[in-house]
Amino acid sequence: MGMYEQISIALLVPATILYSLACVSHSWFQLPGVSYGLWVAKYCDYLSCHIIPAFFTEEPVWYHVLQALSLFGWSGMVASLTLLTSKKFDTSLPKLWRYHKHLVVSAVCIVSVFGISLSLVMFYGKLDESCTSASPQIQWSAFMAAAACALQFCAGLLLTQT
Repeated sequence: MGMYEQISIALLVPATILYSLACVSHSWFQLPGVSYGLWVAKYCDYLSCHIIPAFFTEEPVWYHVLQALSLFGWSGMVASLTLLTSKKFDTSLPKLWRYHKHLVVSAVCIVSVFGISLSLVMFYGKLDESCTSASPQIQWSAFMAAAACALQFCAGLLLTQT
């Protein structure tokens, strides 16, 4: 394994951890006044609270697109890290992709970064449109997702050098 691959793995591991923490937290995609997270919604009545998957809520379509983009970005992160660290999946790749494996992993990284950054821009843009009283507050987990994007983008750029 070359130096660029080792540096890319060293960048992708914290990026995956940061983005996973951002997605698991309940604060990144939280709509004001509602207890929604990216994946679950919490409904409380007088007796108890119920947690249901956010996909089954009555949210606008853009929120569900946001969920899909976030899942796409996370799966791209995991796929690029898996392809770099494991030789087990090399036999399942087409021959041309195996020959240019670093470019394929780099492309997966960069496409995943654009998906994650698009979800960030889309969420805060839509939130800014709907929030008329004041501009929305950027949550701490959004900074974690942005840092993960930067790390993954750097890893993708490094892999184009091999």
